[in-house]
Amino acid sequence: MKITNRYHYPDMLVRAIEKEYIYRDKRYSITSLLDPDRIIMLKRRHNDEIEQDVTDLIFALLGTKTHFELEHIDLLPNEYVEDHLEYTFENGYTLSGILDHYDNEYIDDYKTTKAFTLIFKSDYDKWKKQLQMGAYLAYKKDGKWRKKGRIIALIKDWNRLKSQTEQGYPKFACEVINFNLGTPEEVEKMILNRFERIIELEKMADEELPLCTPEERYNTGDKYAVKKKNNKRASKIHDTLEEAQKYLDNLEKDYPNIYEIEIRKSQNTRCEQYCSVCKFCDFYRKINERKK
Repeated sequence: MKITNRYHYPDMLVRAIEKEYIYRDKRYSITSLLDPDRIIMLKRRHNDEIEQDVTDLIFALLGTKTHFELEHIDLLPNEYVEDHLEYTFENGYTLSGILDHYDNEYIDDYKTTKAFTLIFKSDYDKWKKQLQMGAYLAYKKDGKWRKKGRIIALIKDWNRLKSQTEQGYPKFACEVINFNLGTPEEVEKMILNRFERIIELEKMADEELPLCTPEERYNTGDKYAVKKKNNKRASKIHDTLEEAQKYLDNLEKDYPNIYEIEIRKSQNTRCEQYCSVCKFCDFYRKINERKK
């Protein structure tokens, strides 16, 4: 992947962000296995063509800085940080990963994230699988199974006032989320099933790869805006037409023929704003052409 610097940020930022990851046949990292099917394959096949600007990777740099500080601590006995592990299965496929921290009891991973991720628990399933695969690699290294996993979430947009006034908002700027990681047999089955799927995907052409699900595309769904006629700004936005119609009917009692319903088509936010392989994806090209 090539890092660009369109807005001429200091070169040291580019050098700090640049990381060279070499894709090897039959070798997959933990984080790559957590990607949607289509993104996994397109990243590997088009790695040399992918471009991302330094402005899109600033938050990743903040995460790297956080990891660096937490990993350079005085270690206790049987405690490990920044451990690079891998294991090759009988089918010839290798799982690799970097474990942020683990000891005899816990597998830990540090995350710099936003408050809404904890409010909606949107990444919890992915985080659990990441910890499970990390625990499996540690198990293959030393024969010890750690059934407890922790995500140490550092909330970069934490707001003290919201923590005191909004229900469900994180109470502190750091939250520890605990997971039960199951058994090594269960995790091994999960990994092998994923590799079986990878073998199928490797045989497919780019355009044959399964589409990302609406959830994976961060699809917003169609929205129904009730607004004054000829105005752009909505009075209220609804998820369903029925809700919007009910709201409009109530307005009509006092303000007849003033308001209307406008359908706002769904957006695939990940495709359009965050996906590094979108220009190699025929689905993205089609929706982009339709928008034009």
